[in-house]
Amino acid sequence: MGLDVDNTGSRPRGGAVVVDLFDDVRADLERVEQELYRRLASDRAFLQELATHLMRGGGKRLRPALVLQCARVFDGRLDGVIPVAAAVEMIHMATLIHDDVVDGSDLRRGLPTVNAKWGSGVSVLLGDYLFARAFSMLAETGRNDVVRIMADVVFLMSEGELEHSVETFDIGRGEDRYLEHIDKKTAVFIGQCCRLGGLLAGAGPEAQEALYRYGRGIGMAFQIVDDILDFSGSARELGKPPGTDLQSGVITLPVLLALRREPQGQELRDLIEGRFADPRALERAVALVRASGALEESYRVAMGYVAEAQRVLEHLPPGPARDRLRQIAEFVASRRS
Repeated sequence: MGLDVDNTGSRPRGGAVVVDLFDDVRADLERVEQELYRRLASDRAFLQELATHLMRGGGKRLRPALVLQCARVFDGRLDGVIPVAAAVEMIHMATLIHDDVVDGSDLRRGLPTVNAKWGSGVSVLLGDYLFARAFSMLAETGRNDVVRIMADVVFLMSEGELEHSVETFDIGRGEDRYLEHIDKKTAVFIGQCCRLGGLLAGAGPEAQEALYRYGRGIGMAFQIVDDILDFSGSARELGKPPGTDLQSGVITLPVLLALRREPQGQELRDLIEGRFADPRALERAVALVRASGALEESYRVAMGYVAEAQRVLEHLPPGPARDRLRQIAEFVASRRS
């Protein structure tokens, strides 16, 4: 997998090669960060404490970076794009907070979740608060098309999570169902972030659609790699123990593929059906998935989506910004956290 970068895409971990994927939008990403701080700041002590905790958690900021990078394909002036980039990151934050409530997660990026520190009630309300703040920011653009696009994204993500909530520990869940879920959960959001960048920079309908298809492709790859990392990554890299998703009953592509293989498949099936009542069961399940070859096969699926994302870039104007989008697609498949 090669390239390994931190949340900004610039500083290496271990002996990684230094590649700053977002160098040409670095100053604008800093402006997005400042906008997030400004919009989340409060003179209410508790709200400020929550905001500080959220900002400490950081993240890859992949979605706002893609909004900015896709806008740069058509226009180097990003002033009007900054608030939208900040709003999409705020929507992402809200979804993560709600996910942590649903999953009962105690850690995210190595820090206690809002749910772990303040409970599910505060978490749900904070997620709602962020959604409201983000859509207020989008409305300030005066662009109904921008608001509609992100409203549709939140609708699809919510629909996907509601459907998924009744499928935990469902080992009969097929690969098509898995792909449909990650499309709604991750890929459509990233695809529409890319579309927004082009839309705000004046791109035509065909170019907007190419940006959407590019983003959707890397979104599918991003989530598959995320699901691979749940088994291949270390606790230090992931900020949570390996197998956390599986312990919550989330049946991902590596698990589905491992269940097909014998003799590991039957033992893995028994462990999942037992819902990891034995403290050693999860560790054994992770070992079975790792030994099955399912991680390598899942990675090949992810690379297929990366290749498709790179192909649609040919429909965009050539130049450094398009070249950078190609590099970002490669990073998505090579990340370690």
